[in-house]
Amino acid sequence: MRGFNARVILGAAKPNPRTQHRSAIDRWVLGSSPENDKVGKRRGLKPLFLLATLALAACATIEKPLQDTSLHVAFEQKSRREGFRRVAVVMEDYYYCSPLTRQVFRVPRGFETDFASIPYWASAVFNPIGDDAEPAVVHDWLYAVGEKGKRDEADAIFLNALETAHVPALQSKMMYEAVRAGGAANYGAPSEWRFVDPETEKPAKAPKKPATAVVTTLKSCDDLRGALPRLRLMSDLPHL
Repeated sequence: MRGFNARVILGAAKPNPRTQHRSAIDRWVLGSSPENDKVGKRRGLKPLFLLATLALAACATIEKPLQDTSLHVAFEQKSRREGFRRVAVVMEDYYYCSPLTRQVFRVPRGFETDFASIPYWASAVFNPIGDDAEPAVVHDWLYAVGEKGKRDEADAIFLNALETAHVPALQSKMMYEAVRAGGAANYGAPSEWRFVDPETEKPAKAPKKPATAVVTTLKSCDDLRGALPRLRLMSDLPHL
């Protein structure tokens, strides 16, 4: 067992509706809130109120997470690639739409990422939990899939993603030049296709590598959130 550090949520992270409403149900049904302790334990609820509470919780746990565009990762405690690059596991499917191409990429749950395939001399400019994290994870996935003839496009998408994420121009350029200079050997390499079971924290059998990293193409990346419920139901994508 490798052992994970604390889970990190990057991007447009919001309070987890599942946790919020589960705790709300616990308070009302189990009588565990401080208010209930003061007035005495409640033995039950009116059926209509309980039904409404459960319906609200079901709505939150099914609909809202389907539209979640934040990146959920857990850092591995001791793992380092090439002795210096931090390694993390994607805990939930992450969808990204590139403004450059309007293509949507899905980084699947369980994918093990070292964020950016950069050489040691460039590691000082990269913060794995900074604004460059999401672009780096997407770039890592594009390199892992390694679609033939698409490396230049993958690097261009990376640079555009850094700029879109408001990473300083000099840092963006340095990271782009770093992957151009040192990333060729990693593009499509078997060593990049690694998966870890988020539940057991053990290496998992990797799914079949897709022919392309592109899930779909949208008219506008502004449509991503609305398209996510449909995309999450697609069955022909890699899964653990």
